[in-house]
Amino acid sequence: MSAPPADADPDDLEVEAGDGQPTLLVSEFPPAPYYYALASEGKLKPPPIPTEALARGTRKAAAAGAKARAETERLRLNDTGAILGGVQEDMEEEGDVVAVFGEIVEDPLLVEPQDYCEDPNAIAETVKKLNRQVLEDFVSLVQDLVHRPAENKVTRDQLSHNIFLMLQETNKFREHQAREFLIEVLEKQLVQRQTLLEELQEGMQHVDSIVPAEELKALEEAEAEELAKKEAEANAMQVDGGN
Repeated sequence: MSAPPADADPDDLEVEAGDGQPTLLVSEFPPAPYYYALASEGKLKPPPIPTEALARGTRKAAAAGAKARAETERLRLNDTGAILGGVQEDMEEEGDVVAVFGEIVEDPLLVEPQDYCEDPNAIAETVKKLNRQVLEDFVSLVQDLVHRPAENKVTRDQLSHNIFLMLQETNKFREHQAREFLIEVLEKQLVQRQTLLEELQEGMQHVDSIVPAEELKALEEAEAEELAKKEAEANAMQVDGGN
C-alpha cells in the first residue's frame, strides 16, 4: 500500500492493527473537487423563475377563495330566511330571466310590451309615475323590515314588479334616449332633495334663532316682575311709616 502524502493531516490517519500492516482511512470531509473553480458567478446561471406557473396557481387560489366566500355568504343569507320572510335557495332557471332584488323575473329587454304607445311624453309620464311608486314601495319595505320583518314579501314583489314595468317603459326609447331620460329624472330628484334639505336647514336655523329670543324675553319678564314686586314692597313700607 502506498504511503500517505506528506501534507496529510495526522487526524485523518488512523492505524488499524492487522498483520502488522498500517491502514490509511480517508477523511469524512474530503477536499473540494478539482472543478470547483468553474463555479463562478459569471459562468453559472440560475434556472428561470416559473412565473407562468405561479400566476396560474395564484388565479386558481383566488378563484377558490372567491367561491368559498360566495358559498359562505349564500349560507349566511339562507340562515336569515325566517326573518326576511323566506329567501329561496339558488336555482337555475331556464329561459330569458333575470334577478331583481334576488327575485327571478322575466328579462324586460326581451319581453314583448303589451302597450305599443310611442308618444315620448306619455312614456315619460308613465315612467315618472312608476318611479314615484317605486320610491313609495321602498319606504313601505323599510317600514315592513322595521316593524314586520316576517311579512315583507308582498312589498318586495310589488317593488320588483314596478321596477320591471319602469325598465319596460324606458326600453321603448332608443338606448341613448332611455339613458338620457333616466339621467334627467335622477338629476331632477337630486335637485329636489337638495332643495328640501336646504329648506329643512333654514327651518332649523330659524328655530335656533327663535329659542334664545324667547328665553331672553322670559328672563326680561321675570326681572320686570321682580322689580315691580320690590317697588310694591317699598311703597307698602312707606305707607306703614307714614301711619
